[in-house]
Amino acid sequence: MNRSQPRNCAYLLPELAPVFRRFLALLEYTCVCLMPVWFAACGAGHAPEVAAPVRPVAKPQPAPSTIPEPAPTARSGDPLDALHVRIRYAQENGPLGIYAVAPTILRNGAQEVPLAAGQWRLSVTHVRPAQQRFHVFPKTFQPGEETALEAYLASWRQQGYQPSIEVFGKQFQAGTRAIDNRQFWVSLARVPTQAAAEALIARLKPQQVWAWSRAETIVPGAAMLLVQGQDGATMAQVTLPATLECSAPVSLMNIDNGFWNEVRADRVYQAPLSLEIGPQGTLEVLGELPVETYLLGVLPAEMPATWPPEALAAQAIAARSEVLFNLAGKHRLEGFDFCALEHCRAYGGIAAHLPGTDNAVRATTSEVLVTGHRSVPTVFCANCGGWTENNEVVWAGPANASLRAVPDFPLAARPPALGPVSRWVFGAPPAYCAADKANFRWTRRYTTAELSALVNKWHNIGTIQRIEPGERGTGGRLKSCRITGSAGSATPDRELNIRLAFGGLPSAVFSVENVGGVFTFTGAGRGHGVGLCQQGARAMALEGLGHEEILRHYFSGAELERLGGDGFQGPG
Repeated sequence: MNRSQPRNCAYLLPELAPVFRRFLALLEYTCVCLMPVWFAACGAGHAPEVAAPVRPVAKPQPAPSTIPEPAPTARSGDPLDALHVRIRYAQENGPLGIYAVAPTILRNGAQEVPLAAGQWRLSVTHVRPAQQRFHVFPKTFQPGEETALEAYLASWRQQGYQPSIEVFGKQFQAGTRAIDNRQFWVSLARVPTQAAAEALIARLKPQQVWAWSRAETIVPGAAMLLVQGQDGATMAQVTLPATLECSAPVSLMNIDNGFWNEVRADRVYQAPLSLEIGPQGTLEVLGELPVETYLLGVLPAEMPATWPPEALAAQAIAARSEVLFNLAGKHRLEGFDFCALEHCRAYGGIAAHLPGTDNAVRATTSEVLVTGHRSVPTVFCANCGGWTENNEVVWAGPANASLRAVPDFPLAARPPALGPVSRWVFGAPPAYCAADKANFRWTRRYTTAELSALVNKWHNIGTIQRIEPGERGTGGRLKSCRITGSAGSATPDRELNIRLAFGGLPSAVFSVENVGGVFTFTGAGRGHGVGLCQQGARAMALEGLGHEEILRHYFSGAELERLGGDGFQGPG
């Protein structure tokens, strides 16, 4: 619609000209001001674009970019004092036990319910699960790739799609260097179910498009929360979502802290806590912490607090860098940054703080690893087996110059990929991480029946007949593996999928033999093998190397920076 004033037609009907002008003004007001409101109220998604008033210009203005602008900078003396992470502490299907050592307030808007210190039980009724939709993402771009991004969006529009951009990650200031961790994820479609997303992903594969999906919470869940005392009497009823406020930390009792398997234990978390209903109808408990406080509960779950101080300092910087790299990341669309499980990183809560790891976090406050204008995704593994791995071998995505395969040796060594892997895994090279004998080299044996049962949990291929390893990365990790059975075959690819297919092997660096119906896996290392090798870092620290030397060894070309006082920026 063109909002410029039409030519005066008073020469036709002079007496109607004032009425006609008022009519045009009313029509303009309706289109510009009321139509977007009407579209939003009717759930039409986006209101139609309305052109700006026409002004004389020398040439037409270009169309606005579809790439969102970054958020305004937030200022702080130390950006990590202002920067918080939002954590999902728990998801519980049944009643949740709570213990508070101080009086507590349960608040929902204007409703305020005081609760005495003590132990109570929370349960929910009349549950309405949170509503989600599912994005299908075929590709990501980084700042500096805006031209390629616009062309990519245009190519999908030509095929009839309506792509949009979701911005993940944040921006920071490190000294004089601006750190931009944003990533532009192209959302090809937004569909109501996970099944619909998977169907679209399957339809894209013939075009050599390897897409993935992420859930977005679009309507919060609701329920009636019942608070009961130890005697079973109802103390309060509050509608969710609500907030639990307390001047002291609060204990969540017997919650599930496991990722691979259910592991229940008590955890102590800093209040206030948000009580919400998730998409599966579970009671979810969330909270916010400053980054440095969060790290105090993360580090003891990642490395023993009794390890050498320089190894702990290296782990603290790696953990901080990895947190900042992934902030506003994979869970952003669900309303939080990280879960408290190994799916993101284990967080042990307030009671998990220990002197050794506390000292390491405080001694390295605000220090991060960067390369260029981005944080390094400082991943780590328990034991690399003597050689780390290139990131693109383990995970889908482009190669990262800081995550290259390096030998875990004081001197040069031959990479496993250049020789038979059996020679590597049966050998005992003098690597830094060799002192961890339980994980440096390992063996697993399964009868044909046992292995078939494990594999068929993931791939329905019958009795296992043979296993054919595929191509390997520089550090010896398999990129794929073909498994043939009596009812078919399967080819799991990527490191974790291969490990899971065989019952959860310690790593994807292994050779396998079948002798007399017994399959023997002989392997090296524990974990994915990318980035910092924790056992290697421990040995390097014991030999007198400092945390900077340790980090430079595992993260090629990375530089140590301290986040300065010029603030941080939120998602673009």
